[in-house]
Amino acid sequence: MARIYITTSFKGTENKEETESLCSLIKEAGFEDFCFIRDIENYQKIFNNPKDLMEKAFEEIKKSDFLLIDMSDKPTGRAIEAGIAYAIGKKIIVTMKQGTKIKDTTRGIADVIIEYNSLEDIIPKLQTYLLAR
Repeated sequence: MARIYITTSFKGTENKEETESLCSLIKEAGFEDFCFIRDIENYQKIFNNPKDLMEKAFEEIKKSDFLLIDMSDKPTGRAIEAGIAYAIGKKIIVTMKQGTKIKDTTRGIADVIIEYNSLEDIIPKLQTYLLAR
């Protein structure tokens, strides 16, 4: 079963419902879902040293088959995770709301770009892409 590292912004519990929804969709689609903020940090700041945080993120990205990043808003830390995944040869899945403009650098690392109106829209496209591999 393919493991998908799902990047999300750290906002404490503010975006927990959205994160849980996305993770559930990935799992329902038949893939192993992993989300650093949920699975390692439990929606709390637990790393006092940023280097430790990034070393643990790197370790988890290495264990994953794919990295999924949503580009609908401006990513910061998530873009670093995508860069790590790209540098070590992991496949990058970019999702974004219809009409979002993304930079050529994002297009350059993406193996697939999935546009959606609601999060549920990504599942058939994700299944088609991943099952064709």
